[in-house]
Amino acid sequence: MANTTHVMSARRVGPSGPEAVRSRRGALRTLWAAGALGGLAQSLAGTAGALLARDVAGSDAAAGLPQALLVIGAAVSALVMSAATRRRGRRVALSLGAGVAVFGCVVVALAGVSANLPWVLVGSLLLGSGNTAVMLGRYAAADLGGEALRARAMASVLVATTIGAAAGPNLLAPAGWLASAARLPALVGPYLVAAAAFAAAATVLAIGLPSARIGPASPAGVDAAGREDSEPIRRGRPVLGRRGAAGLAVLSLANLVMVSVMTVAPVQLHHVGLGLGAIGLVVSVHIAGMFAPSPVSGRLADRFGAPRVAAGAAVTLTAACVLAAGGAASSVVLGVALAVLGVGWNLALVAGSLLLTAGVPAIDRPRREGWGEVGMGAAASGGGAASGVVMVAGGYPVLAAAAAAVAALLLPWVWRGVVRNPSA
Repeated sequence: MANTTHVMSARRVGPSGPEAVRSRRGALRTLWAAGALGGLAQSLAGTAGALLARDVAGSDAAAGLPQALLVIGAAVSALVMSAATRRRGRRVALSLGAGVAVFGCVVVALAGVSANLPWVLVGSLLLGSGNTAVMLGRYAAADLGGEALRARAMASVLVATTIGAAAGPNLLAPAGWLASAARLPALVGPYLVAAAAFAAAATVLAIGLPSARIGPASPAGVDAAGREDSEPIRRGRPVLGRRGAAGLAVLSLANLVMVSVMTVAPVQLHHVGLGLGAIGLVVSVHIAGMFAPSPVSGRLADRFGAPRVAAGAAVTLTAACVLAAGGAASSVVLGVALAVLGVGWNLALVAGSLLLTAGVPAIDRPRREGWGEVGMGAAASGGGAASGVVMVAGGYPVLAAAAAAVAALLLPWVWRGVVRNPSA
């Protein structure tokens, strides 16, 4: 007889049939639209942040501060949105995150007009919730399918995010022209456009996602497709385990490497003679590398397993940083390095997310997801804050070389911890 202290899976069956299929497809389309809008806002504001802080403060050392505050805000909001997901569902959590980001964009825009660096940083902190909403959308999509389809569903939202994220930096110059025409500082324009995009994303999520709770917010033991979880629901705090810890490490260190190298990349590109339009194009290529390969990353994870894809991500990230260190004086070489950096980050994102949540009951996933976003934010905040200081002290090549060393450390850890222990 089963131990009565164990909590068994619920024996309820969720909706099925054509209506349920249409509902899931509609929810997925909503996540695609919100991902594209949020990606545009995220990348546009992120690219403008380093340039605005440098102009307001009058020093390259301040260039990394907005990104550092943004990732701190993302980490804090991940905890709030994780709890909101468990209590109120994906719709409330994701639309709330995008809504707070609208307010953050407005605060930064006003601070840019008054050349007030502290308020630029406050607004950047609030903007972090928008980044979290964009990134958590991949888990919402994964919940719409079974365990075998999680990688594919996750990849589809990341591809949609690519559309907006790659377009965002290319709006840097046009948004600046619009702001100048309104007699505002040019770098205020990108934040006004980002505010509009985040507002649209919040509206799409609030209207388009079903009122029924998705995935983790569904009745205990039932996933978004109405199937019972394969594992019993655990009411206590779930243990990460070896694979969960590996997933958290992959997500955190990959984000540390990517953020530290990319935060001051616009400044370095400016130093080698590129204008706003060209800088936006290079950053767009990098962002395309961050999200566009998602279907390939997902298929690789399905075929070879997430641990081996994570190991490949470590190799790719290391190679990209070495190339950036050696070619920092060339806009072409640096552009190629940043594109490869984006691909390595994408491999790490897909593999790390799967390692973190695979085999976990749906009701427990939001907590794991929150840990993942907090880990990414905590690791990246240090890299973002230090990037400007390191660049001033040693130059961009030193910064990229240090990032290569961090990325290389991930490979033996993943190999020993998971690849050589496939049953862990």
